Amino acid sequence: MKRIAFICLMLTFVAGCTDFRQMYKPGVTRTQLNIDQGACNSDAAARYPPRIVTDWVPIYNSDGNIISHRVEQYDINEARRREGARSCMIAGGYEWTTIPFCKEEQTAGRSFAPITTLPPLNANICGLRTDSGRVLIDLSKPL
Repeated sequence: MKRIAFICLMLTFVAGCTDFRQMYKPGVTRTQLNIDQGACNSDAAARYPPRIVTDWVPIYNSDGNIISHRVEQYDINEARRREGARSCMIAGGYEWTTIPFCKEEQTAGRSFAPITTLPPLNANICGLRTDSGRVLIDLSKPL
């Protein structure tokens, strides 16, 4: 079981290195995307405020006797809040999109300006890691 969990974790890390997911709506500026996401997050936070639950999990010795416990706290509304924000964005015309990161050979020796208005997705759109975070570029429009 530990081996399967480890393999799943490694696949998640590898997938995270090759593309990223984000809400996407062609024709929208990055600023408007952030404003819409903030509004949806605020709405979801108002509808599903934090509800922190405390659980005491027993710790057993080798004989099966309880020798101690550990305390775990979690927010039972976290998933509802996340789904509420996602539903709000989808209702606003956005969709979850997986965008690949640019390959080194695609950008070698060329400069690109970050995309400010999201274009229709095509094979030329990819993500680029920068010092200020991830940006989208269009490989067909080098500087």
